Amino acid sequence: MKKSTLLLALSMTAASFGSLAQSSLGTSITEQPRPGVPQARWTYVDITDSFSQNQVAKFSYNISNYSVNFNWTTNEGATGGCHIYYDVNKDASTNFDDQTAKRRYNNTRDILLNLKQGDRLFIQSGFSTNSAPCEVTLDHKIGL
Repeated sequence: MKKSTLLLALSMTAASFGSLAQSSLGTSITEQPRPGVPQARWTYVDITDSFSQNQVAKFSYNISNYSVNFNWTTNEGATGGCHIYYDVNKDASTNFDDQTAKRRYNNTRDILLNLKQGDRLFIQSGFSTNSAPCEVTLDHKIGL
């Protein structure tokens, strides 16, 4: 009986360490209208540790088929979202807009795949719809 209780306790401990490692990041999300352009919004997503997770804030993204889709809920409960799309059929295009779309997709994908505590995403998008195009930049804080 003692062996089975010990094994159960060890397996429960191992399981909790596994889930802790996967959920060690948290978020705090604030949003404000872009100064001078009330139709646009600035969204800040601070990547924190799980202990600093705002209880309301949620952030998710999906990368597939040369598209990145974002959805979020701010600390105050407001919902938002946006997307970045790149037409892979225009990969060899020398058109400036096509090349910009390719860089925007590649850079955003790389940022998202390497998120860590201390990162801050700055998302510029429109208020009109949660599927509007957007731009994402990264800021990282080192230290306290």
